Amino acid sequence: MTTRQEWDEYLEYVHAFDWKARRATPPPKESAMSDAPKKTGLDRDLISLSEPHEVRNWTESIGVTEQQLRAAVAAVGNSAEKVREYLRKR
Repeated sequence: MTTRQEWDEYLEYVHAFDWKARRATPPPKESAMSDAPKKTGLDRDLISLSEPHEVRNWTESIGVTEQQLRAAVAAVGNSAEKVREYLRKR
């Protein structure tokens, strides 16, 4: 007979299992893109246009309008370095 805790652990494992890869995967973590004042390295390297606070922060940081930022990301991708380089040339 299994205990409630063993059953809960089993269910957690089953839900975290990657059935295509046939291996256990860790549970999903919180989004890497946070509104926290301390950004991670990933936050500084990639521009996310899906988060309003990210768009606001990047437009203020680079000194461009939202339309210019979106056009630059569409042209060269979401790498902050490539976007800065692209905007410098314009």
